[in-house]
Amino acid sequence: MKLSIDIVFEQLAWPDAALISGKTIQLNLSGIRFFRPEGGCDLSEELLYLSDAKQLADLQSPKSLSFICLGPIDEALLDPHWSVIIIPSQTDAGELFDAVQAIFDRYQRWLEHINEAIFNGQTLQTILDEACRYLKNPAALFDDSQGLLMRTSNMNLDKLDAIWAHVLEKGYSLKEVDSINLSEKFRTQHQPFYYQSPDTFGNIKRLIAPILVNGQLFGSLAMTELISPLTKSEYANLWLAQQIIENALKVNDEFCKNLETPWYLYRLIKEKYVDPHILAHHLGLKDRKIAEPYALWCFSPAGKIIDSDFSTQGYSNQLSRLFKDQLIFLFESLILVCDYNLEPENKKQFHELILDFLAKREFKATKSMVFNDIYEINLAYLQCQIANEYANDAACEIICFNDIYADHILTVLDRHTKLDVLIVPQLKSLDQQDPYTHELLLCLRAYIANGKNITAAADSLKIHRHTVVYRLKNIQKLTGLNYEMLPNDMMFQIFLSCAILLRSAPQ
Repeated sequence: MKLSIDIVFEQLAWPDAALISGKTIQLNLSGIRFFRPEGGCDLSEELLYLSDAKQLADLQSPKSLSFICLGPIDEALLDPHWSVIIIPSQTDAGELFDAVQAIFDRYQRWLEHINEAIFNGQTLQTILDEACRYLKNPAALFDDSQGLLMRTSNMNLDKLDAIWAHVLEKGYSLKEVDSINLSEKFRTQHQPFYYQSPDTFGNIKRLIAPILVNGQLFGSLAMTELISPLTKSEYANLWLAQQIIENALKVNDEFCKNLETPWYLYRLIKEKYVDPHILAHHLGLKDRKIAEPYALWCFSPAGKIIDSDFSTQGYSNQLSRLFKDQLIFLFESLILVCDYNLEPENKKQFHELILDFLAKREFKATKSMVFNDIYEINLAYLQCQIANEYANDAACEIICFNDIYADHILTVLDRHTKLDVLIVPQLKSLDQQDPYTHELLLCLRAYIANGKNITAAADSLKIHRHTVVYRLKNIQKLTGLNYEMLPNDMMFQIFLSCAILLRSAPQ
């Protein structure tokens, strides 16, 4: 860990001290040493040297050196490459040395404490607060589209400038007039930079630190002059905080960030909290809303074990041409699609296009039920995972959770009870060894699943409606069940009974 001379000067707070330094701020100092004139040619740019005025006046060096000068000195004698803290009054050198060394020690202990917190998996909020300990202004952590992730806890809500008020109300930073220039700074400048809006907020000065993770822009750490001026020391401390947050994000999956998974969807799938304002902001960028009906599709290779070299990005681009204007993203080597087009104009043709994609790429697809809220995407994802367990790895097919709904319930129940106890007694009279019984049970199940609609049941079974009527009459004769007179709860019991019997009936 290295400090800037601006941090040392501010932390030292020595009476009548003055700092002479250039415009460039550097985190280059790792400790303090007493200056020895005989070692002038070997001076390091990474050390802060304590010297008296006479020694310093006699020194000549083109290096960018840092000094604390004891006693008054003519500034014209100082090399313009140097940074110098001048203490003109008589001061005990040993006392001053100890005071400066204490600053380096304090920052070192602080960094060790933070690294321990990162190693022990502390929350990013805890890390952020600790990383910004030496900042006088509150700071906010934004993602790459300026959605607010979190802010430091030292926030006085009774004293907000217009920018902070907007951020806390909306959950994201305001759109800048010169957003193109600001984006360019994010791409080309890693160190913090000062920024002042050219619009109505032009009187508010900001300090922004781009946050990179594995070379990719994650977001930014930003502050305004809410409490204290944005001095060089404030800049340097934000620079340190920037480095700490980047290190924390490399090992912290609280806000997963990569090219494959938007962090807010990752958190929702992992059943973690996302602020509604921030979520609405991100979905709004894609012309979507939080409460909007969708079904989740999950595409994965059929019969393959995905290795580290497998890439789904290309397949994702192909699916984007089938699911136009839908929310498509990658998650743990799977392609997920939030399909908001629940009533395709040509449903049959769309289904054939999906099957063609699966066949050519050796993929399989699962589909959830329709959900009305993106906050339930974790449930939709679980449904896709459950449906995937019923898919044949070698088959290129679409498995809908609705289709395996009853079978899944029975699979879960089968772990805890004997399924025979759930079968309606009348259906037990059917000969389970007769292959025709399988056709009868399929017909009865389809009839109930389609709301006792003969035509719909026939369409789902791809048989003539007269065949459905004939088989239903046969079941009624064999079992004595009168389907028209039974209440709905009894019909559900019959539906489950059919599903149980079909699990073991010969086909």
